[in-house]
Amino acid sequence: MEIPVGNFAFSPSEHFTKELERVKKRDPEGYKRVLKTIERLLASPEEADGKLSGPHRGLLKKYVGRSEYRLVYNWCRTCRKANEKLKDHCRDCDAIPDDSVVFLDLFHKSDATKLGY
Repeated sequence: MEIPVGNFAFSPSEHFTKELERVKKRDPEGYKRVLKTIERLLASPEEADGKLSGPHRGLLKKYVGRSEYRLVYNWCRTCRKANEKLKDHCRDCDAIPDDSVVFLDLFHKSDATKLGY
């Protein structure tokens, strides 16, 4: 996997890495768009398209195109300011620096309801 460069550290979960590899195999053009979006988020993670609700409450989301993929991520700096309410989403929270963006999930828009988003 090509690791994007930005102002913040790229910290993908195992699940995210598997999903990204799946997109790379099935949709090479979509994969390129996902990488560009990750790169933009690593430059300024506050550019989220909103926060999730329900079981994923508080996590950030970013759209990759209008009808394509969705990224679910967390910015460690804001999570820690919120008294680590989302700590259970990151298994290595104590080892990840504040300037990290943790990518937790990647899915196609058509799968959102099925996955509980």
